[in-house]
Amino acid sequence: MVETNSEFLVEIRDVTYTHWNHTEPTLKGLSLAIRRGTFNVLVGPGGSGKSTICDLLSGKIPHLMGGELEGEVWVDGINTRSVEVKDLALKVGHVFQDPESMFATLTVEDEIAFGPENLMLEVDEIRQTVETLLETAQLKPFRSNLVWNLSGGQVQRLGLSAILSMQPKMIVLDEPTANLDPVATRSVHELILSLREAGMTILLVTRELDDFLASADQLLVLDAGTVIAAGKPADVLRTAGQKMVENLGVWLPETSEIGIALQKTGSFAVKDIPITVDEAVCFLKETGLLKDQIIGKPAPAEVETAGELLITANNLTYTYPGEIHALKGVSLEIRAGEMLAIVGRNGAGKSTLAKLLVGLLKPGGGELNLFGKPAQQWKVQELANQIALVFQNPEHQFLTDTVEDEIGYSLLARGMTSAAERQKTINETLELLGLSLVAKAHPFSLSAGMKRRLGVATMLVCRPRVLVVDEPTYGQDKQMTQTLMEITEGIRSQGIAVVMITHDMRLVQEYASRVIVMSEGQVRYNGSPAGLFGREDILKSANLRPTILLELLAALKAQGIQICGEIPTTSAFLDALLPERSAASYRQEEVA
Repeated sequence: MVETNSEFLVEIRDVTYTHWNHTEPTLKGLSLAIRRGTFNVLVGPGGSGKSTICDLLSGKIPHLMGGELEGEVWVDGINTRSVEVKDLALKVGHVFQDPESMFATLTVEDEIAFGPENLMLEVDEIRQTVETLLETAQLKPFRSNLVWNLSGGQVQRLGLSAILSMQPKMIVLDEPTANLDPVATRSVHELILSLREAGMTILLVTRELDDFLASADQLLVLDAGTVIAAGKPADVLRTAGQKMVENLGVWLPETSEIGIALQKTGSFAVKDIPITVDEAVCFLKETGLLKDQIIGKPAPAEVETAGELLITANNLTYTYPGEIHALKGVSLEIRAGEMLAIVGRNGAGKSTLAKLLVGLLKPGGGELNLFGKPAQQWKVQELANQIALVFQNPEHQFLTDTVEDEIGYSLLARGMTSAAERQKTINETLELLGLSLVAKAHPFSLSAGMKRRLGVATMLVCRPRVLVVDEPTYGQDKQMTQTLMEITEGIRSQGIAVVMITHDMRLVQEYASRVIVMSEGQVRYNGSPAGLFGREDILKSANLRPTILLELLAALKAQGIQICGEIPTTSAFLDALLPERSAASYRQEEVA
């Protein structure tokens, strides 16, 4: 009999796993351990096997997903091969990347009650559990809503609540904050800490580390199906931080990126890489780099309004059945060649607006003019040649059985009849977006990040005049996000307008030319990103927060340091601290 260590709730020993439809293993000799009552964060590039590990712990592998599994997985002293998935569900609760695929009932409160009912708990206990979780997840006003009428963020919170209702010993969260606004993300962080205090073990897979890294007991770094670093976050960042940033594309807090960049210069004795803003201020003081002034690049003038006017909305309204007023007098413009970010709290009306723009919904009131014609005069199929939408859940728009056929279908719909030309374009697109290895895979079998890339690919090849992407960075590592943004910058130069609906304030700060803030179905702000981050009232009303970099700059100002100009990125911050670095980068650009 194999012995297990009672200190650990999870022990994975030398596991190699190959999915049923793959020839190469996803996990390769992987071993890791998770102590009871700890908060563990798992990171790694897209396709490295993070979701596969989640499926191991919940028993989906090997019981439901087939494939070839070697090695052993132990949960609470039980080998997962020896028990059924339903029995493991009492030990490990798994919130999927796409929580909609978990739902078994029609309404919000029924979904939360479903698990406890199947456990045959007392009626009063079930009622109390439902009420508590509706309150915690901020879903009380939506308790009777149909689950498919929720916003993306509300779906995430319902999925988490449905799992928590069964009170498992461990909860596995696969990108639970991907569709949540920044304040809701912080509330999930607080919930995780309270669960740990109550003795629950937590494994979080996320690319959004700003709120979570400093509180984690263990950071696990995955690459190509094996753990390359594990331990306390500060220790892992010190020894593997540079590789995480430069080779793996892991999104680290901007404070940590600054520390790692300065560590790389070899000019400073770095004991610990900073994570929090307070740690970063102390770290920068110790380097001696802080002066009376930090000078960034000159702030831009007002938002550029150049470019052909493509879309106008004036006092736009929309009401769902049940008197749910999603839009309450929205007015905006979209111009050719701009990068417009639309942000706001969950349920603010952002996705509803996107559906109106592409013709999936018709305005309830007000005026919507699309490419010179009222929205009511457009047929959806005709409008699809002008404006394309990548959904929050891209699988809702997949039509074929393989990744390459999905792209080919879009090309055929666009009128590309030459098979050779289509295949050439398909191959180029697959290579560009890192999808070549899954060209023959079914779109539904992809990870959430790969589904998002495929959704973007199918829309990009249609060459629309406006591309709307709902949560473009969901499930993407840093390198792929940069690739996607380089692609969008390229199509902007061709006069195509890109509209990003996002909760990623770093993306807004670094890439958007203009930002619209929505709150309770109305536009609260329309202007530059820099102007938005100076409006605390707007940020608060829309559940938004400045980036960690902006919080660091504010903390330095509080220390009496004058911040001049604009510093939108960590690279710009490092250039301001190290002028010789900036000069070197300019010389490299000139040579290039």
